[in-house]
Amino acid sequence: MKRLIFTLLFIISLGTNVWAQKRDRGEPVEASIEVLMEGNYSKVEIREKAIQAAKIQAMGEKFGYSIIQGINTQTKSTTGSQVMTMTNISEVSNTMVKGEWISDDTGYPKTRFVVRDKGEEQEIWLLCEVRGRARKVEQAQVAFESFPYNCQEPHKCNNGQFRHQDSMFLYFKTPVSGYLSVFMLEEGLVYRLLPYAQMRETYESVVPILADKEYLLFDPTHRDYFAGFGIVDEYGLETNAAGEPLANLLYIIFSTKPFNKPALTEKDGLKTIELNQFQEWLNKNRALDKNFQVSQFSITVNK
Repeated sequence: MKRLIFTLLFIISLGTNVWAQKRDRGEPVEASIEVLMEGNYSKVEIREKAIQAAKIQAMGEKFGYSIIQGINTQTKSTTGSQVMTMTNISEVSNTMVKGEWISDDTGYPKTRFVVRDKGEEQEIWLLCEVRGRARKVEQAQVAFESFPYNCQEPHKCNNGQFRHQDSMFLYFKTPVSGYLSVFMLEEGLVYRLLPYAQMRETYESVVPILADKEYLLFDPTHRDYFAGFGIVDEYGLETNAAGEPLANLLYIIFSTKPFNKPALTEKDGLKTIELNQFQEWLNKNRALDKNFQVSQFSITVNK
């Protein structure tokens, strides 16, 4: 009986070690930034942009930068935090770093809006602090190319700027075959845009992508990418009023291996998920799959 118990404990211990090897916990990283609010932007989207910029800041300081873009526009504040404006926060969010975020520490990220006096006027600032774990990128990730656009020549209108009622299309090309899914954050809720709504059974979680092939997604003139599915979901972007731009975030998720979607809820014909649940899903996949890549793009919609 004692031998049986020992054998059972050994198997359990072995299984735990295997799991630990599969799950990469990375190294501790942290950073703080302060963002000066300018113009009319959704606080939810700006909060997410600030969190992304702070995470890039943390990984850049820990592992170094591959391409420096926008970093020289930052200045130190008296508190030691990095000060950013709405203009350069997008530049920092596109900076390449030699690291990849895995997970957030409990209670993080922390954000809060504060009002500060500047002479006779007042300014609104967003204070953002991130703390978590990230891993150093030891080998180059798949250098896929992707961006949102709104014209017939994708590379000529890929700046993320849209007008009220513009159609939104997505360009995607990868040097290796893999699997793709697309989500968009709008006013605090995350919407799943790809796979298309009609693909509920065949492509429940992801769509297969071929190497070296250009994909012009959400465009009704391109219906033949996925066998058996000739209907394309089209997306028009709208904002409420002149002078109140809508700021969205687009998440392009790619891996050379299939991955499962998060649990989704249907709303107005689209699959949705709460932002905190979506972030948890991203963190878990990053921890378990080094091939799991996430790119974010800012979309601004003006009247």
